[in-house]
Amino acid sequence: MITEALKTIASCLNEAGIQYMVIGGQAVAQYGENRFTEDIDITLALIPDEIDVIRGPLKSCGFHPIPEDYHSFLIRTWVLPVEHTETKARVYLIFSVIPFERTAINNAIEISIDGVPVKFISAEDLVIQKIFSGRPRDIEDAAGIIRLNKGRIDLKNIRESVEALSREISDSSLLDRLSGLMEFFD
Repeated sequence: MITEALKTIASCLNEAGIQYMVIGGQAVAQYGENRFTEDIDITLALIPDEIDVIRGPLKSCGFHPIPEDYHSFLIRTWVLPVEHTETKARVYLIFSVIPFERTAINNAIEISIDGVPVKFISAEDLVIQKIFSGRPRDIEDAAGIIRLNKGRIDLKNIRESVEALSREISDSSLLDRLSGLMEFFD
């Protein structure tokens, strides 16, 4: 069910030429420990004012907005929850404007799922995103990704990026979260 919806939404976005990256539990499953999730989180290189760019492709691929007043919901939250008619899987489309997100979309890794190219956030950017989010589950995910991908991911880049992001948004808690993960870096 989830895999079919993921392949369908990826094909839809690829065909429409919309830049994106799969994040959340689906991305963690690519780089870390499998985690049960019943939805798909995707960050788009779009802002809410660009909703018309995606409305047609979503409809033609069998996705419909979940909120009745989806436009107001999108403007308020920058998220458009949609459901795949065929599988009933939910996809959360996250619109972006933060420079980190746009860079991460450009760094996305294409992974083939049953012959369908799907763009996933890179392991390094996923760790950074998880540190930024800071929820306990996200920190656990970041630790698992680092532990399971040691030697394959650029830990120096992660450290430098978190330090830069911390300065950019004036939030020293990011450095505290990074410090808590240092045991996995060595």
